[in-house]
Amino acid sequence: MKKTAMALIVCLFSSMALAQGVQSGHHPSPTRYTVNFESRGGEAFTVYVDGTLVNRMPQTRVMVDDLGNQTHEVVVVLVRPVQKAAILLLCPNEPSVMVNVTYDPQTDALSLYTPSHNRAEREIPTLADMEKPALKLHKLPGKPQAKVQSHPRKGPVQEVSDEEVDGMVTRMRAQSFDSDRLALGKVIVASADLTALQIARLAETLDYSASQVDFLKYAYQYCADPVNYYKTTNVLTFSSDKKRVLDHIASQK
Repeated sequence: MKKTAMALIVCLFSSMALAQGVQSGHHPSPTRYTVNFESRGGEAFTVYVDGTLVNRMPQTRVMVDDLGNQTHEVVVVLVRPVQKAAILLLCPNEPSVMVNVTYDPQTDALSLYTPSHNRAEREIPTLADMEKPALKLHKLPGKPQAKVQSHPRKGPVQEVSDEEVDGMVTRMRAQSFDSDRLALGKVIVASADLTALQIARLAETLDYSASQVDFLKYAYQYCADPVNYYKTTNVLTFSSDKKRVLDHIASQK
């Protein structure tokens, strides 16, 4: 009899605790998701999720754990056999999501494929060719279009605000290694129409002069106002480094 009474008391307290939990708004922990990136052709790549590098060493398969079900900005940078980048807004809504990384040597294009219900409502096109800036990594759906103007070398471009550049700088500074910042910086400048002074701000996040020179030489081809590009050399300390960048600019004209 005593055992029965004790069992009833335990059940009663358990029910009360559960009811209090519901009333206090306590909910189970949100579901976390795993995303698997795989290159069927065996090409090596690195993955950035929300601006953070996932794998330092290029791989043919990359797994990302513990993602929430909000929209994530994913950038895949193909390292071998060529350097290409593609971007995808990913909305995981099942425990395991597969993203196929496909490089077509015939068209020299990189694409990302995943079931449509795992993508954002408004899909962003991929950056198939690093030589053709096609989209802004920082631009998300619903953001007002920037003012369009004529580019002196490439035709129409979109202005990038200083606030947007602040976000790019933050992403680069979040990388632990200079090589990672350099790699991300190259993806960014190939994807946005930055001015010379904005490119110089990104170059300032790099620790080593060799990285700064490499970055500035690479970024010149994407600069929105190349006539002012000589100003980027102000971030360099050594005159020999400045000469290397200026010589590169002269060789491109």
